[in-house]
Amino acid sequence: MKKILLALGLISGAFALGSPTLTDAVPSPFPARAVESSAGALEAVSGTPAPATDSSVPATNSSASDTSSSALPSRPSKTALGSPKTSVQYEWPSGQQVTVLRPFSPGPKNWLPGHRGVDLALASDQPVFAAADGRVLYAGQLNDRELVSIEHADGIRTTYEPLRPVVARGDVVSRGDLVGYVSGHHCAPSACLHWGAKRGSDDYVDPLSLLVRGPIRLYE
Repeated sequence: MKKILLALGLISGAFALGSPTLTDAVPSPFPARAVESSAGALEAVSGTPAPATDSSVPATNSSASDTSSSALPSRPSKTALGSPKTSVQYEWPSGQQVTVLRPFSPGPKNWLPGHRGVDLALASDQPVFAAADGRVLYAGQLNDRELVSIEHADGIRTTYEPLRPVVARGDVVSRGDLVGYVSGHHCAPSACLHWGAKRGSDDYVDPLSLLVRGPIRLYE
C-alpha cells in the first residue's frame, strides 16, 4: 500500500511541475506562429516594409490619391496663339489713314464672286507695314503675284498684296514693322494695296473693322 501511495504521489508531483503532456510530445503539422496580417503578407511578397499604422488616424481610400491633380493630365489653356480672347491692336498698313479705293464685299458665299478685302490707295514701291504684332506665315510668289501673310495672336491672318517682301516665313514682326513694298498694278492702271483679313480657314473679315479709327474716306 505504501508503494502504491508513493507512486501516486510521484505522478501528481510531475504534473504540478509542468512535465510534458501527450499533446506537447506530438509535433504540430503547421508552423507554430501567429497568422500574419495583410500588411505583413505584402512585406513578405514585395520585400517592401509595410507602413506603420496608427489606430488614431482613420484609414483612407487608396483610389483617392490616384485621382489627384498631379496624376491627371493638365488641361490646355484656351487662350493661346490663335485665340479670339486675345486682344490685338491694329493700325493702317500704310502707316496712316488713306483712301479706300474699293471696300470689303465678300459675297453671299465664299465660292461666289466678291471682294474679300479692301484696296488702299498706295503708289508703286510705297512701303507697307505690319498691321499688328504677329508671325509671318508666308512671304513670296503665289500664282501671278507676290504677297505677305501674317498670323496674329487673336486668330486673325492679314494679307498684303501685291507686295515685294522684305521678311521671310517664320519672322516675328511688331506692329509698324516694314514688311515690303507695293509692287505690280492691282488697281490698274494705277497701283494699290489689297489688304485682307481672315479668321480660321474661310471666315473673311473686313480689315477696316479691326481698326480703332475715325471716319473712313471711300473713293468716289
